[in-house]
Amino acid sequence: MNKKERTKARTENIKKYHTPGCQNYVKRAKNAVFISPSNSLKHELKKLEVCYELREQGNVFITEAVRNKKEDGKDRRVDVVNLDTCDEIEIETDKKVCKPGAITIYI
Repeated sequence: MNKKERTKARTENIKKYHTPGCQNYVKRAKNAVFISPSNSLKHELKKLEVCYELREQGNVFITEAVRNKKEDGKDRRVDVVNLDTCDEIEIETDKKVCKPGAITIYI
């Protein structure tokens, strides 16, 4: 993928998400790790580690992003979204939880 295609993919992928509690046109800052007070320290440290690895690979990401399209009438917040590939990464402490369509990392 060349630079122009990568920029276009990032632009299209970020349009699919918005900042929690805001309208769809309010976009989440790229490459910033947002800490959610509802998550544990262990969860937040793993999220930081995942984001660091993405950054090392040259990928752009957003964290704590809400999908613009609702699932079953509910908002779905994603821990980390790789904007280059549109991979959604969820970090879970409970091995029984598996969110469809996302890469799940268990801690």
